[in-house]
Amino acid sequence: MSVDKLRGSKHINRISPSDIGLLMSAQSYRPEITHAIRKIKSLNWRSLQEIVVNTISPGPHPKYGGTYPCLKTKNVVGLLATHKPADYADASVFKDLNKVTVKKGDLLINLTGAGSIGRVAVYYGDDKPITNQHIARMSVKTSTDEGYLACFLRSWWGERALEQGVAGSTGQINMVNEHVRSIPVYLPDTLAQKYIGEKVRQAEQLRAWAKQVVSNLQREFEGFYRPITRYNSFRRMSYPIRPDQLFEVLTPASYPPHIEKYFEENPNVTLGEICSDIYIGKTLASIESSDGVKQATSRSCSGLFLKQPMNLVERKGNVEPLAKKDILLTNAAHDKNYIGKDVSFNHSDELILPSAKVLVIRLKECGIPASYVHAYLMTEAGYTQWQAIVRGISAGIHPSDVARIRVPVPENRALLETMAMKADDLYIQAGLAQEVSRLLTIAAKNLVEALIEGQLTEQQLIQAQQTLDDGDNGLDQAILSKLSTEGYAIKGATPLFTDIDELYRLLESAAQAESEE
Repeated sequence: MSVDKLRGSKHINRISPSDIGLLMSAQSYRPEITHAIRKIKSLNWRSLQEIVVNTISPGPHPKYGGTYPCLKTKNVVGLLATHKPADYADASVFKDLNKVTVKKGDLLINLTGAGSIGRVAVYYGDDKPITNQHIARMSVKTSTDEGYLACFLRSWWGERALEQGVAGSTGQINMVNEHVRSIPVYLPDTLAQKYIGEKVRQAEQLRAWAKQVVSNLQREFEGFYRPITRYNSFRRMSYPIRPDQLFEVLTPASYPPHIEKYFEENPNVTLGEICSDIYIGKTLASIESSDGVKQATSRSCSGLFLKQPMNLVERKGNVEPLAKKDILLTNAAHDKNYIGKDVSFNHSDELILPSAKVLVIRLKECGIPASYVHAYLMTEAGYTQWQAIVRGISAGIHPSDVARIRVPVPENRALLETMAMKADDLYIQAGLAQEVSRLLTIAAKNLVEALIEGQLTEQQLIQAQQTLDDGDNGLDQAILSKLSTEGYAIKGATPLFTDIDELYRLLESAAQAESEE
């Protein structure tokens, strides 16, 4: 979350003169903030600027419209910074591009914006993008583990220390640069830092592996159908439509000429022909009870696989839960162009209900793998077909229209059926890897908090890392088994990792794939 989420309405706080920092606003001295900074300073600590190579300050004001990737606030959400979706800037205006680029292992922090301010992420990409003026880059000295530092700054303790430097009104808040440089950072033994940092690097390894698995499959799938020619959007085109091609919507945009021509020349099937069900979920009341059932919302479907955590809802009425290998799509958005950009794939066996803004596509056993259909629907041709069936001002799609969407049928159907035996399972493995990646980032943050709060000792983490270096994961497994989403060693809490052996298997697969590259 962002560091401004816990800012309260109290404006009278009792503090000691030694607690006074750079800002004089009452909000900067909430009891939680003062307590956190006192606690950190009771441990071995140094200021953030002391452990960062470069001067911590906002990035440049880029000129957009170029070809060089530029990271913005939207790219700094989770603990692992993402390159995509990227905006692009004109890099020719920089005299020394190396001074403003983000290197592998650099940390990024959002300096502005309600709901995003103070978020810290670590970047492990090789692209060397730039940032804009809303983000500060931090190149960490080799004496400090960058994964650990990112987790500390995302922990409750680090966020409270950062929160003290938030200034301005609700709509125009920003981080004071000098405060960011001066915040205290708890620095445990380097091996303890490494133990936590390795969890972050493993999370990145799993995320990269999942992405590569899907990319490889999509490239294989592309060989099963001829690419659709993309016509210049400014070129006037007309194309006759036969009566049997018409459906309920009678607007020209619903019949893209190049799509109609392509499917007239190539064998295809409709989703209605190969699906056992196409349906939309329902709106259900959110509840906080442990009896709640997970519900996939439009936010859950904003990536390749369903995103966690999900809302908990009360299960009422006849709502069909998701099945493994279901394909999902956000069914409503203020911007109709969003529909079809993210097509998600369900890899989970959990009981999950779709919301009223999620459309579910369930294939039947027909020799065409769900992963192939998913890959096609994520192409430009698939996106064009989604856009062609969007109805109404509020931007929605109907199951009857979705059933008419066409999917090219490969000439070598037997080869596709052979591939189907492994493709869906690989997608499921990739989805699991992405979910475990998310859990590892939670684990790393919880470990920092457990260390500061005294539930774990530095010596325990040092020993766990030493045994891991010797090839023994026994102590590591003992620590991980006590983690939950709520913290460490909390009685009655649901374990964060329900199958630690599966975690190790996935890590081994990811490491093997990386070595083969």
